[in-house]
Amino acid sequence: MGNTTPLMNQYQSIKNKYPDCLLFFRLGDFYELFGEDAIKASKELEIVLTSRGVSKDKKVPMCGVPYHAVDGYLKRLLEKGYKIAICEQLEEAKPGKGIVKRDVVRVITPGTVLEPAYLEQGENNYIISLYRKKESIGCAWSDISTGKFQMTQFSETAAAEYLRDLLSRLQPAECIIRSDQAAFFEPLMEDYWESKGLNITRLNKEINGQVAWELVTRQFGQENLIGIDRDAFETGLVSAANLLSYIMETQKTSTLPFKDLSVYTPKSCMYIDAMTRRNMELFRTLRDGKREGSLFWALDRTLTGMGTRLLRYWLESPLLDIEEIEARQEAVEELAGSFFLRNELQECLKKIYDLERIISRVDWQLAGPRDLLGLAKSLQVIPDLKEILGQAKSKMLREAGVELDPVADIKEMLFSALIDDPPANLKNGGIIRTGYHPEVDKLRNMIAEGEDWIRKLEARERVRTGIKSLKIDYNKVFGYYIEVTKPNLHLVPGDYIRKQTLTQAERFITTELKEQEALFLGATERLQDLEYQIFLDIRRQVGEASEKIRRNAGIIARIDCLVSFAETAARYHYTKPKINNSGVIRIKNGRHPVLEQLLPEGSFVPNDLEIGEDADRILILTGPNMAGKSTYMRQMALIVLMAQCGSLVPADEAEIGIVDRVFVRAGAFDDLGKGQSTFMMEMNEVSYIVHHATERSFIVLDEIGRGTGTFDGIGIAWAIIEYIHDKIGARTIFATHYHQLTQLADILHGVANCSVAVQEEGQNIVFLHKVVPGGTDKSYGIQVARLAHLPEELVQRAQEVAASMEGGSGNKSGKRTEDVRSAPVQLVLFDERSAILKELQNLNLVQMTPLEALNTLSNWQQRLAQTKETGHFRKRGRREQ
Repeated sequence: MGNTTPLMNQYQSIKNKYPDCLLFFRLGDFYELFGEDAIKASKELEIVLTSRGVSKDKKVPMCGVPYHAVDGYLKRLLEKGYKIAICEQLEEAKPGKGIVKRDVVRVITPGTVLEPAYLEQGENNYIISLYRKKESIGCAWSDISTGKFQMTQFSETAAAEYLRDLLSRLQPAECIIRSDQAAFFEPLMEDYWESKGLNITRLNKEINGQVAWELVTRQFGQENLIGIDRDAFETGLVSAANLLSYIMETQKTSTLPFKDLSVYTPKSCMYIDAMTRRNMELFRTLRDGKREGSLFWALDRTLTGMGTRLLRYWLESPLLDIEEIEARQEAVEELAGSFFLRNELQECLKKIYDLERIISRVDWQLAGPRDLLGLAKSLQVIPDLKEILGQAKSKMLREAGVELDPVADIKEMLFSALIDDPPANLKNGGIIRTGYHPEVDKLRNMIAEGEDWIRKLEARERVRTGIKSLKIDYNKVFGYYIEVTKPNLHLVPGDYIRKQTLTQAERFITTELKEQEALFLGATERLQDLEYQIFLDIRRQVGEASEKIRRNAGIIARIDCLVSFAETAARYHYTKPKINNSGVIRIKNGRHPVLEQLLPEGSFVPNDLEIGEDADRILILTGPNMAGKSTYMRQMALIVLMAQCGSLVPADEAEIGIVDRVFVRAGAFDDLGKGQSTFMMEMNEVSYIVHHATERSFIVLDEIGRGTGTFDGIGIAWAIIEYIHDKIGARTIFATHYHQLTQLADILHGVANCSVAVQEEGQNIVFLHKVVPGGTDKSYGIQVARLAHLPEELVQRAQEVAASMEGGSGNKSGKRTEDVRSAPVQLVLFDERSAILKELQNLNLVQMTPLEALNTLSNWQQRLAQTKETGHFRKRGRREQ
């Protein structure tokens, strides 16, 4: 490198190994960045960009951050998707020693974060690995901050569906794929990648099936892979091996702390796709993407980070097993009905730290003294938890109390070893409690004596020299020194040895001071090193108990979720639903779990629902805009989901026949970048539903067919209801403004009508927000327009045009005429020759211009040509051939 300085030679050799990372290069008390890294970092972090000489006539850009404040800077860079290589000094810098050894000790990426400062307490931070072979897709994912590791495998034909839903559920921070497979995966992940800022890492090395099996077996043990066919599950295993290998590389270790490998199967719980997750507003609102206003927000009263993460998992994975659901219900009902039991558990939970993440940092050998003290304080609470849970009646709570392990030996060791308020930096000493280790006590006494000796020396020298301002101080470069201000230099005795000249003072040493310094500093260094080694041994012993602590974390998280459900149920008077396999959904006075918390108390209007085997399986819901149709449908879907999570529900009574999937189609958006209109997106979502719903599903469809022409829209809506009725049999609520669809209740035995009641007051309407039996033949659109304060002249004109159109004429001018149909025909037919002819007879061609009439006839002629010669038609109340 020519005349480049030794330091920059060292920097460049390390940087070459990590070209895709920002290299944080430790220089004393700072992490420095150089070259392009410095330019990027200074812009992203808004810090000053300077320069440093690399040779006699060349400089490079440079910026830096203090090592003690690096967490905040790293978090900002990680949020922007950068990878950071942390390069540390591996030895102490000493005068005359030259360049100290440095190397990267860890690579931090968005998906491999372990520090609490970079993590959201109540959210998982996943990294996912994808692999494709022979029309099969393998996925593996992990949250290394909690020690979770899962994998799955599915066919390539299902990749778009499952991958989209998996990304929506996991919300991963980083995805790793093979470079040669990027062209396949990246288009599938494009939506999530662009909206969520998913960071994609491309791997260049290949791991084959045999190597993958060996790596996964070595990590998890053969006993944890029982039941996994290595040949049938090859792509899943390769994706897992790629993820394990990547984590080893970034964490600079060949030993990973993962103990269990679980295989994810969508059929093990109620499967909630990305569309339904969004439309039900489970975790974020549709309008602004905020947590407030979501179901998670309404139910989350957890008190620990691990409890919050588990609650999220429960809501996205409702149960299908009735026995499991009822076990949760029993616990929640007991807690909701016992204020004192619930309150005692809450007081305990408030004292418990995030055990999942603490023990993970222990396993990764990153836990500091404050982590271990938090662990000790958490373990101290467990005996109280066990005693309280022992008083419970429900099986789940009593079993939790029995399963909790106080790990008393670890707790006692930590309290006896660590001081009450340990420092964050474990290498500077001041960690170990006096009395725990005799050598520590001995060295501390020596240091205390040394400090006392220096104070006495300072006092003695002031008397001896007559310099009242004389002081003895210390710094890392010169050690201990005597400082004398310049006006007092004439009083300096002859045995003082000049060490350093300052602007306002001179610094000196004496032989006596240097001798004492060697003893004093030697004891300080030995003490710091000894405390560090003792702490490492303590952390190792804690690591040996990590499985017990991790089990405790899982039990406490479960208790936290049950208490959270119970607290919400007690506050808002929820009831326990009956869960069975009847196929019925019966809800009496159900309320929206979110809206009733947002609205003034008592203002929400409850409603009933009865749908299923003993009643009609499809409800056609009509009523005006703003009346509450969407609220009603979403509230019923949310109640079903809550019930299968084991929660009590906002209703007076409820019976839920197990639902395998909930589908909620509402509020479609366009995707202009892909050339898909709102209507096309709506049709795609409906297509997905009718291809995946079963007889045990619950479907909520809102305003299907509104994005196209009236006849096409009615035809599509009609056919969808028929298809669900005849082919699927799913329990369905179908909200629509096409009141023509209410005729289906007279034709199909499994269809019933209901509507949202309104009260007409002159030309205005009052929304009653009450769902009642029977359909409506009015849309009340003009009345709603009047409520929106459109100009009265505009509203009156709308009434005239609407009246003319309802009259059935082809009048394009909007003027009323004598020659109009007196009433809408009751015959409803689509794509049938007889229906088209019937409608053609009722056209008023006289009122059209010649060109309009020709175009109209031409359109009808095309429609006739596309229909079959024979077909069936329907009249109200019966079907005729």
